[in-house]
Amino acid sequence: MLFSYFYNLPVFSYSVTGENELRLYDFLGIYLFFQYFHHLPKISIEISKVLFLKRFQTFVLYCSVSVIITILVAVYKERFISLAQSFLYLYHLWVFYLGGVFFYIYLKDKNRYYKILRFIVILIILEGVLVLLQNLKLIPFLWSEAYGVSYHWFLSGTFGPNKIVLGMSMLISIVFLIGVMNEPRIEKNRILIYVAIGLASVTLLLSGSRTTYVGIIFFLLYFFLTQTGRFIVFVIIGTFLFGVVLLFTPTIVDRISETLENRVTYAMEDPGDVIQYRESRGVYDELSAGRVELHMKYVEYLLNHPYVIPFGRGFMNRMGVGNSAHNMYLSLISEVGILGLILFIRWLLSFMLISKGKMPGLQLALNGLIIAMMVTLYFGEHLYVYRPLFALLGYFILICIMLTIPLRNTK
Repeated sequence: MLFSYFYNLPVFSYSVTGENELRLYDFLGIYLFFQYFHHLPKISIEISKVLFLKRFQTFVLYCSVSVIITILVAVYKERFISLAQSFLYLYHLWVFYLGGVFFYIYLKDKNRYYKILRFIVILIILEGVLVLLQNLKLIPFLWSEAYGVSYHWFLSGTFGPNKIVLGMSMLISIVFLIGVMNEPRIEKNRILIYVAIGLASVTLLLSGSRTTYVGIIFFLLYFFLTQTGRFIVFVIIGTFLFGVVLLFTPTIVDRISETLENRVTYAMEDPGDVIQYRESRGVYDELSAGRVELHMKYVEYLLNHPYVIPFGRGFMNRMGVGNSAHNMYLSLISEVGILGLILFIRWLLSFMLISKGKMPGLQLALNGLIIAMMVTLYFGEHLYVYRPLFALLGYFILICIMLTIPLRNTK
């Protein structure tokens, strides 16, 4: 299951609305459902003991009920293919939730925890090396031509070719690794973790995901404000390792420079540019890739259809509005209403409520990760189950569990 979060490439393709695929977690999900219902009484007891699992279960169940509205709208408009897609997304939501439940139960064993920790570090390193080799033109684009055309042949290794998938996966990985590195009670191979952080940092910059850049800035700011001394040490070591990687791969330096130029700095080459954008569209509007228009489109829709606001118009029901809002909060209000949004935020904040005083390294990582997500979700839906985002939600849940299990074992 963990491997499937990194390996987003399809294992089976079919055609309903163009090019459709099934991935490893699609098949593994069937087994998870079987085990879940087979051991339902015991698993329900386990879930009842864990606040963030209970709250996410409530959100998932609410989405499952909300899909009834989606069914009614789809039948009325005879949009049965859209309905089938909505059910597939709901299936993914359940799979990532159940994956989290089983990971939590599995990782309570200390030996298993360290086994998974090592596996995560290895997967991060392998993915980082793969993306570097692709940017050095030693390994080709691994996705189909249709994906290549849609995403401009973006080199993302085995992650989905949407920039935010690679970027956010590496952001989540970096935050996790920093937390583990700063926690003396957790056994780890420091050399491997430093290598993983270095590769993940380079890969994050290569992603070109501006939303991810915002997320890492907010996490580093939180890191600096809460653990200034450790932050300075991290910057010194990180800068050295980052420099080593770039020293031996000058082509990567050019690729990072080109990416930053094309994605960010082109809009702010000198103060005059900032003034110019401020007078016309604004720097945020310029860099947001049309998000302002999408946000306003959803705001106008909600204002014109106020009856949607309390409970939404159905889980994954985008009929009548079109493309996603690229804003988690607006998308949730539109689909599952204010109630659904409250349940989702309530779940995210449950990680902040966990007592972490005995492990400041994990406190730094978990709180910082939640803050970064809360901010960046204004610009995207990376903790939802839209098709281009693949397994990001599942990976996020797993990492949060990895950061909470040691806290449980210290009690």
